[in-house]
Amino acid sequence: MSPRLTIVIPVYDNWWLTARCLRSLDALRGRCAFQFETIVVDNASTDETPHAIADFPWVRYVRHEENRNFAGACNAGARAAQAPVTLLLNNDAYPLGDALTPMLAAFERDGVAIASGALFFEDGVTQAAGLVLLRNAHWHYYCRSLPASLEAVGASRDALAVSGAAMAVRTKWFVATGGFEESFVNGFEDVDLCMRAREQGRAIAYVADARFAHYEAASAGRFEREAENELRFYARWAQSFAQLPRTARGEVGAIALQRSRGRTPLLDAALDDLVEALRAFGHPVVNGAIPAWRRLDRRYRTGATIAWFDELQRSPGIAVAESRQGAMIRTQGAVRLEVPWLPCASAQRADALKVGRSDDPACDAVGVVGGEYPGTPITPEMLLGGGELRLACVVHAGLSDPSAFGNVLLAQSGIPAVVLPRDELRAIFAPDVALFAGADCSVEECIARMVADPAVRRRYGDLVAADARRRFSPRRSAIRVVDLLCAARFGLERPAPALANTPLRHQ
Repeated sequence: MSPRLTIVIPVYDNWWLTARCLRSLDALRGRCAFQFETIVVDNASTDETPHAIADFPWVRYVRHEENRNFAGACNAGARAAQAPVTLLLNNDAYPLGDALTPMLAAFERDGVAIASGALFFEDGVTQAAGLVLLRNAHWHYYCRSLPASLEAVGASRDALAVSGAAMAVRTKWFVATGGFEESFVNGFEDVDLCMRAREQGRAIAYVADARFAHYEAASAGRFEREAENELRFYARWAQSFAQLPRTARGEVGAIALQRSRGRTPLLDAALDDLVEALRAFGHPVVNGAIPAWRRLDRRYRTGATIAWFDELQRSPGIAVAESRQGAMIRTQGAVRLEVPWLPCASAQRADALKVGRSDDPACDAVGVVGGEYPGTPITPEMLLGGGELRLACVVHAGLSDPSAFGNVLLAQSGIPAVVLPRDELRAIFAPDVALFAGADCSVEECIARMVADPAVRRRYGDLVAADARRRFSPRRSAIRVVDLLCAARFGLERPAPALANTPLRHQ
């Protein structure tokens, strides 16, 4: 029987992500109502990808001897596809349940050339419900950082454009039209293809029931050619934007900090890392209320407040506060929303941490954070640079602090994790990067595995560090905070007139 869907996964290193994606597809193979094939296109990976792919014998493997980037790998995979529809799937993305059936069903409408589903961050917060064009002609992930329960996230519709992280195309059309434009290097290929489809009068479908998790920007050098890609894209398409609908999402300038009265060293450190990332995005940050004289500067007239583990006293703004599920962000102002806080710690702190992993076979030292358990308690002083300690593993018995700063810092430093089965810890540690104590493995048995085998320590230490450094960077947390501050000031994204057809001032 011929496949009805081909899944093409372009990869370059990061085998652990590719394996995670393939495991999720493997789980669908026996449950999906139709047959699909999977092609992994390897852009000359230098890690274990070439030999580890044998663990998935049902996958077709195509290897390039040079890195042909995202566009080149996708185009090669589509040319090899046997099915009438091809799903181009990042290796840092994977379906949440059966996302394939609704995705394929979108092509029952003849005019559809491209379809994509709803993308979510690892904690279930919306990453993209399609793409929209902002008033200044920037492309934006619709509903980014907002709750998945929003009506706009759950409603299928035709979109201006969709993300290439999980993009399905009619195979013959995609190949005949030249596929992704390979002059774009890891950026803008997806919106360029969508513009070409629109130029031909074809539809682009956002399929709300096709749900995918996407880690986002896991590829090495993802943004190295962003400026060049942007120049090329707007030179080609700016004149076509005049007739396209626009969306307003509000703006925020200066940020006033309202700190908790019960300040702790770890909460202060987490906030310091967040503030540094906010300032890197161009937001002035002040402690306390914004003085009246500051409002001579426009950035201070569009200000908002962050209440850091405190009740918000000045709207509009957000409050980061404790809850039974872990810390949450709640907006107050034009709209009330609630999403999980995204923990963060800077890579510089992780690199400077004096608590680290020991690969010495004789090491049997075990650290403990977030609760009581036999071992060496890891104190806030240790996490902030005081005292040197080498460990076989760390038992995460709970949160180190309400913001989970200490947990993610230890993970980023590459100390293998043994995790107790608590919801707030499951939100931090993916099941394939740590050993979880539970019905199949007691805490003692998990520790014994780490202590007995330095190779196991290295494997889990490297995995948890790679995962945590990407997921829990201050930059990602700052993006979520700014998106929610914009919502607090403005409300939900909505139609608005255009201001420009290019965001590039010199064009």
